Amino acid sequence: MPTNSNNNTQKQDEIDLLSLFAKLGEFIKKATLGLIDLIGKVLVFLLRKWYYFAIAAILTVISALILSNTIEPHYSTDLVLRSNATTNQPIMSSLNKLGDYAATGNYEVLSKELNLSVEDASSLKGLETFWYYDIGKDGIYDGIDTEGRYLSDTGVDKVEDEFVVRVAITDPGVVQNIEEGLKHYLESNSFLLALNNQRLSDLEARIIQSQYEIEKLDSLQKREYYTNTENLRQQEGQIVFTSEKISKTYHYDMFNLLRIKQEYETDLNIYSDVVTIMEGFSIPVQPDNGIIQYAKKLIWYYLGLAILLAIVITFRKKIWTK
Repeated sequence: MPTNSNNNTQKQDEIDLLSLFAKLGEFIKKATLGLIDLIGKVLVFLLRKWYYFAIAAILTVISALILSNTIEPHYSTDLVLRSNATTNQPIMSSLNKLGDYAATGNYEVLSKELNLSVEDASSLKGLETFWYYDIGKDGIYDGIDTEGRYLSDTGVDKVEDEFVVRVAITDPGVVQNIEEGLKHYLESNSFLLALNNQRLSDLEARIIQSQYEIEKLDSLQKREYYTNTENLRQQEGQIVFTSEKISKTYHYDMFNLLRIKQEYETDLNIYSDVVTIMEGFSIPVQPDNGIIQYAKKLIWYYLGLAILLAIVITFRKKIWTK
């Protein structure tokens, strides 16, 4: 008797489980059909109210034309700088001060700092500096951190010797003057100039020391080859092996010293200034606030307004009666 009772209970549980799955399937089916029906009704409603969206499109074009003709066009362009005198942060902080002057319209100070005319300086409406970032620490730049997302991310490396300067201007013709002005501004900074002079002095000392080490190693190698020749011949097999090993060691040490010296010479001769322009400003052609840019922003406002008006006007009686 207990066995039959257990079997009946098990069968009842199976039936309940099947019933539950059937109800769940029915619910999913109804929900899916209901969603499809709702989407269809919304699309039909929107198609019937097409004239609202046509008006929204017309208003977008008219507004974009008005704004583009009444607001002064702004252009943006990037400059890539290499920090030679120190790491990026002090140089970027110094440049960001110029951005503050531009944002507040302090063109007289900006003109003095950049060694530009007030007219050229007044074209500069904004200046920002951005880090390059390296995801995976593979030495390859993965992008520009324009939003400051990776400044505190320990899993992402900030590139410490190159960064981007982005300027907003009203006259594309002054980009070359601004580029020269930024170089003048940094090269005139007494603190950065002192750091760079110390760096160059250190490089000269390292080059001299590297050359001394190369000559000393070369002299030692010659002495091993020529002074101990007879001794090497007297003890044939073992000494020949030792001689080859010493020669090989000197060979790699010599090339390593030459490579280090060449790196110092490159820094001294090529990267001798406070900063080096790796990629200059390009002359922008399309303004950042042209007709297309305004239209892209305004279309969403007018479309939202069109949908809201279409709903309110269509269902106004039901809305007011409630």
